[in-house]
Amino acid sequence: MTKSYDWVCEKCSKTFDSKEECVKHEKTCKKTSKLFNSKTQIQEYKRKCKECGKVWHSLIEREKQIEGDKKVAALNQFSNACACNSGSALQAQRNAGASQDTLDKLRRCPNCGSQNYKEEIITYEKKE
Repeated sequence: MTKSYDWVCEKCSKTFDSKEECVKHEKTCKKTSKLFNSKTQIQEYKRKCKECGKVWHSLIEREKQIEGDKKVAALNQFSNACACNSGSALQAQRNAGASQDTLDKLRRCPNCGSQNYKEEIITYEKKE
């Protein structure tokens, strides 16, 4: 199964099938973009499976953190391998794999397991 992403204009939320179309549109989009304020707002991905129609949500901040953890683990693996510390390199490799598994789980339909979905970014105001 191939991944299918819909790209979303950050200014007007119009969706596109390709990144190129979206970037081209954003250059000429007349709407002003809303700035995201992490102190007062939360952003999440709203994903809808194109196979079974299931909708699920994932916090953008959580996915960014996992991506960062994955990069750190990959760097640790490389540096430990260069230092001939095979035990630490193997653990770093397992950590990177675990981070990738977590991301894959967040990006799969919880109902049917498909990675064929449409996604949009939703912004909410934080509750007091």
